[in-house]
Amino acid sequence: MTVITHDEILRSTVRLARLSFNAAAASVFLYDHERDALVFEASSGQGEDMLVGMAIPSDRGIAGWVANTGEPLVIRGVRDDERFDRAFAAETGLVPDTIMAAPIEHNGDVLGVLEVLDPTLDAFGDLIAIDLLTELANQSCAALCLLLADRRVRARQADATGPIATLGALLEGADPRREVAVHELITALAKLVR
Repeated sequence: MTVITHDEILRSTVRLARLSFNAAAASVFLYDHERDALVFEASSGQGEDMLVGMAIPSDRGIAGWVANTGEPLVIRGVRDDERFDRAFAAETGLVPDTIMAAPIEHNGDVLGVLEVLDPTLDAFGDLIAIDLLTELANQSCAALCLLLADRRVRARQADATGPIATLGALLEGADPRREVAVHELITALAKLVR
């Protein structure tokens, strides 16, 4: 069985977004709670080799705005928009004229942002383009959620045959008259692993 990684899902998403809109570039940022930052997880097009792994504060730029509001948008003439972080764009080597972005959401939580730079929108119009980009973001999120759920199931299955499962089975089957000894054992184990 072939195992798909989240990197493959995200790379496919950004390639499809870039190709769908005949854009200069597309990227996926995922929110990193520990750093309170948006991290480039996948990129396609101009600058793709240098972006993956870069992080920006979660409230910075168009991606930060989308992550914080949960609202998709299209901005033409982005250089005149106060939300646009021109200095960061210059660091990436691409200062776009148009940006479109959609949140990657699951159960009301924004997990990240799908962003497309310099898309060709004449064939679509802004509303249809946003609908298409939002659907790509939703599809990416669904695939990521299925992948993570599968990993959790596999981890539980691995635990079911591991030492923790063995200990759990022993404790479940312990003689009720030994409850004090079992409690002392669990207390000692808790101290040990802290």
